[in-house]
Amino acid sequence: MEHDPWLRKPIIIIGTPRSGTTFLGQVLKVHPSLAFLEEPRITWRYGNDGRSDRLLPEDARPEVCQYIRDRFAEAVRHAGRKRLLEKTPSNSLRMGFVERVLPGCKFIHIIRHGCDSALSIQEFWRQHAAGIKPGKAAQRLREIRWRQLPYYAKEVVRRGAGRRFPRLVRPPVWGPRIPGLDGLVRELDLLEVCALQWRTCVESACQYGRALPPERYMECRLEDMSEDLLRRVLEFAELEAVDQIWNAFHERFDPNLTKPRRDDADPADVEAILRWIEPTLVWLGYESPVSNRPAE
Repeated sequence: MEHDPWLRKPIIIIGTPRSGTTFLGQVLKVHPSLAFLEEPRITWRYGNDGRSDRLLPEDARPEVCQYIRDRFAEAVRHAGRKRLLEKTPSNSLRMGFVERVLPGCKFIHIIRHGCDSALSIQEFWRQHAAGIKPGKAAQRLREIRWRQLPYYAKEVVRRGAGRRFPRLVRPPVWGPRIPGLDGLVRELDLLEVCALQWRTCVESACQYGRALPPERYMECRLEDMSEDLLRRVLEFAELEAVDQIWNAFHERFDPNLTKPRRDDADPADVEAILRWIEPTLVWLGYESPVSNRPAE
């Protein structure tokens, strides 16, 4: 693959939805050397449309790599910047694919407690799965190519019909398309599906990322967000700590971002989430959850 100077050491923010990826992307994007692409979902799926978001390195065929690289390089050139900053939560499921497309990329994996993330995912799923937001629709139209239209036409119809006839049309899925997501939506409670989205994304990203050299992969936690953590993120990304970054951090950082949603949630909801994700929380080093399980 021919070297492209516009795609030197691209920075890829990964993490489950509602884990702080948007916050981190919005802070870093003000850096004068970075061109920010926020969730170019359809571009990433070019040539693999109709599949789940769990793509493998071998799915990054030469024509797929070239197409995605051309689109990203053009975005960097058009912005007049030097490096790419990209954020798509679904990339947590396909880091090997992403690495094949963008050799030498740096992954920043932001993690949030699974109960808090799942509760927030459920809220967003209910708000955003149905209906079409004009701004997002315009972005998707700019991304899509004619050969991709048949794969996404059904989703557009379901989104529109789901808003008008919620009792007649099953709403489309939202967030990372983990394998078998449509079946999970039919078989499980929505909150359980959200818990599985979190678990699948975070386990996949950690397992792949921790095998990379330390200069290629960094984990951070939303709960630990601070100026010191941001400084370490900048050092990892090989970015100068310019004033714009600190201004953006202070403007956007809200302590409520790190407040545990589970503290105010229905204990039954927290218990339902923990049944799916408690071993993963312990594996990540979170304190063993205290739940309201009945005594044996």
